[in-house]
Amino acid sequence: MAAEYEDWHRPGRVPDGVLDDIRDAGIEAMQIFRCGERLVMVSETCDDRTASNRIGSQASRDWEARMDRFQKPLPLATGGEKWAEAAKIFDLQDHRTSG
Repeated sequence: MAAEYEDWHRPGRVPDGVLDDIRDAGIEAMQIFRCGERLVMVSETCDDRTASNRIGSQASRDWEARMDRFQKPLPLATGGEKWAEAAKIFDLQDHRTSG
């Protein structure tokens, strides 16, 4: 299933409507990483918006329904969420440099 999920996310496979919704939600950069059965999404948004605003069209709702079988919500996720916001606990830029 992991290989199929990754295949759906290759360039040219994600529907244009989904990509448009992501950009229209103010998301300027987005990456998804996989380690074993865990996924981590990193999103950079303009202003104070979050990646959860990205499902605006039927194309995105269809995409989310298609991806449901690949994603297992975290126990702390609420309201049917598949993705939960994580707290940043370290950023190299926040630490002094030697020298």
